[in-house]
Amino acid sequence: MARLDHKRAILADLERLISLKRARRAEVGLNSYKELYLKETLCTYQSPSFHLEMMGLLDKRKEGGADPHTEIRDKYITPPQIPPQKNYSRLLFIAPRGFAKSTICSRLYPLYLACFAKKRDIFLVSATISLAKENLRYIRNEIENNPRILEDFGDLKSEKWTEDMLILSNGVILRAKGRGFQIRGFRPDLIVCDDLEDEEVIYSKEQRDKLEHWFFRTLLPALKPEQDLAYVGTRLIRNGLIDKLKDKEEFVWREWKALTNEKSIWEEYWSTKALLSRRREMGTYAFEAEYQNNPLSLTTQPIKPHFLEGVKIGGEADVACLAIDPAISEKESSDYRAFTLFSRTKEGFKEVFSERGRWGIEEQIEKIIGIFQRYSPQFPVFRVILEEVAFQKIYRNILLDKSRERKLYIPVSTAELGTGKDKRPRDKMTRLLSVVHLFEQKLVQVVNPELVDELLSFPDGDYDDMVDATVYALYWLMNFRTGMAHFKEKEKLPVDVRKSFYVNEVRPGVFVTKAGEPPFPKQKTKFINLER
Repeated sequence: MARLDHKRAILADLERLISLKRARRAEVGLNSYKELYLKETLCTYQSPSFHLEMMGLLDKRKEGGADPHTEIRDKYITPPQIPPQKNYSRLLFIAPRGFAKSTICSRLYPLYLACFAKKRDIFLVSATISLAKENLRYIRNEIENNPRILEDFGDLKSEKWTEDMLILSNGVILRAKGRGFQIRGFRPDLIVCDDLEDEEVIYSKEQRDKLEHWFFRTLLPALKPEQDLAYVGTRLIRNGLIDKLKDKEEFVWREWKALTNEKSIWEEYWSTKALLSRRREMGTYAFEAEYQNNPLSLTTQPIKPHFLEGVKIGGEADVACLAIDPAISEKESSDYRAFTLFSRTKEGFKEVFSERGRWGIEEQIEKIIGIFQRYSPQFPVFRVILEEVAFQKIYRNILLDKSRERKLYIPVSTAELGTGKDKRPRDKMTRLLSVVHLFEQKLVQVVNPELVDELLSFPDGDYDDMVDATVYALYWLMNFRTGMAHFKEKEKLPVDVRKSFYVNEVRPGVFVTKAGEPPFPKQKTKFINLER
């Protein structure tokens, strides 16, 4: 009996050593942890290379948490000594929809950190609280029901065990939060943000501004320098929060497209054939946003980023044009007015000034006069171009009257809105296409970031007022010629007449029609010429 008990004790110790050895191997990194503990749920497909890269970057920010969960681990196995790494405290992963980015960052990563107590207070933040709770529910289910986790880490459940917060027995806290939550009073040491930009945000400039204000003014300040933030999402809109984070030097970021060189980056799960079929089903524009992280397809985007990058126009300007779009935009969300001032040199066209705002007519007039007084002395020729449609025709008269009261004689011309006999106004896209070749040839230098955003997001951006004004200015400058005067000639209407003809009797009873004037018959006379 004693020998049997001894064998059982040895077997129990062996099982514990196997358990500790497994935990030791899993602690090396996320991929090892996934293979050892989540094989049935997360390992049904082989991890693609971009998953391994994502997990590798997350592995570099996993230290510095609560006390280790189990004392026996310290007794048998020395924790690994990880050398200091480059600062990866801010990570940004931009991945296609449906490619398991949330599974890795919002489920696998927090579960791994919680089991090994590498972080004390982990926040899972999604666009809505319900999405965040769903991720937390997955973690809770694995802690409660995964046999290997129960065997190697014990019962991690505590009295505080709700849908939006888990307090583990090793001291780790996991919380589920929705976008815009009140973070004051909390001190998380890891925040995982998962797809904060949804349809509600991407279709509303106000919601995008609100999100960015909350993220940069409320969320980030809650973290100490040594504490971590990981953001994972799909780039659904240009110049949104993800683009802002890409521009921050503190963020280490990676971006993947579902189709790279027309090949799937995860062939086993999302085959190339399936992706091409999905693209045909969704249409190129939607597919580019959801699967290629390219919210504006380059096939329909008139102004492409490389048209504006690195453009420097030199030379002395000989003429400048201030274009004004006083109209209410066709977009319901916008009622901005816009001014753009461009100059022309021998090398191309250069933005001098541009502005967009909400102003009344009187304030607009004052701004135009101020711009004219400030910039017109700098150029030999200065012209103001004004869009005139319907009620806006009175705008020109008000501008001229106000300027003449100040002894200013502003040269004002009407913007050309169309071509052809009827001069019907063309749509915004057609107008832009009339000058897009200037951008293609990198002949236009734009310096105002707001104007750059409008040009790159056209025609699907919230605002397009400065785009229209830019088109008016460039079109006028492109066609302006110095030292030439053109006078309109009166049109001479042609007279529709037939050529003359006559009938000639060539022989008795036979008549022939001949073109031209008939010959005059010879007259018989009684005049006698004596010189003959």
